[in-house]
Amino acid sequence: MSTDLSVPTSTHRTSSVLGVALRGGRTQHDLASFGVPAFAVLMFAVFSVLKTDTFLTTGNVDSIVTGQAVPLILALAVTLPLRCGDFDLSVSATMALSSVTSGTLAVQNGISTPIAVLIALGIGLTVGAVNGFLVVVVGLNGFIATLGTMTAIQGLCFAVTGSQVITGIPASLTGISSEPIGGGIPRAALYGWILVLVLWFVAEYLPFGRDQLFIGGNVDAAHLAGVRVRRVRFLSYALAGLLSGFAGVVLLGNIGSADPSVAPQFLLAPYAAAFLGSTCIQIGRFNVIGTLVGAYLVSIGVAGLELLGVSSWIADILNGAALVAAVTFARLRRRSG
Repeated sequence: MSTDLSVPTSTHRTSSVLGVALRGGRTQHDLASFGVPAFAVLMFAVFSVLKTDTFLTTGNVDSIVTGQAVPLILALAVTLPLRCGDFDLSVSATMALSSVTSGTLAVQNGISTPIAVLIALGIGLTVGAVNGFLVVVVGLNGFIATLGTMTAIQGLCFAVTGSQVITGIPASLTGISSEPIGGGIPRAALYGWILVLVLWFVAEYLPFGRDQLFIGGNVDAAHLAGVRVRRVRFLSYALAGLLSGFAGVVLLGNIGSADPSVAPQFLLAPYAAAFLGSTCIQIGRFNVIGTLVGAYLVSIGVAGLELLGVSSWIADILNGAALVAAVTFARLRRRSG
């Protein structure tokens, strides 16, 4: 007796329809993942047409790129814990403390530029390690713990400088980020781009990056799969602190002084960029390239609207709106999924 192994015609038809549907879904997903980058390009083109004489100039493009260097580095910093499902609200305060401490010591104590940079990085790494200890080892809520460290660090900034803005930063220290490199590329911007490439490689090709997403998606499943959850989360906080310390060095070059009150204005923009970035490239995931796109999208919008005559407060509105829109998109997508 022979056995008929042929697949019924109806099954063939269903498989065919399903295949088309899946391909269509992937196509729609691919198009959606590039919606934010496309909007950024469109916005740049529109402002270039509306204000050709001022927006589409080398000076303005340099301003956009250089002005976004510090927020971009901080956005990369917050992206690291976010990939694990954690928050670090202390990045801007850590940046400020690194900046004012290294700047003050350089001016008042005459320490060399390499030592000043190492101190800034050391402060950032230390704060990141403290955050990691409080959240991962002690078990505090990341939002609450880093809100506390942020507040304490902001007080330390004023203590270090005596509540004064420190000027007279040595040119060798400010030049680390203010002096352009060959071709006129701002150093501050170049640092951000290099960090993007490094962190993108880590996120996409190294186990650490994949483990971050695994933990952020389901920490219990990550434990069961043998992922070293505590180590990955701790390192994410430590690296976020290290990047924040480096942002402090870049900030010194950008503003040419050590300002203890600068932290609050750099808190919202990094999170707006990171959450906006999770709506593109790899939708639903905090990803490095998406963070880069999110940072420049807001920067282009702010620059263009200011050139059209809108006051500088538009930056706060755009950052806030971008953050709310990104979180809303994520919530709606989760419900529909």
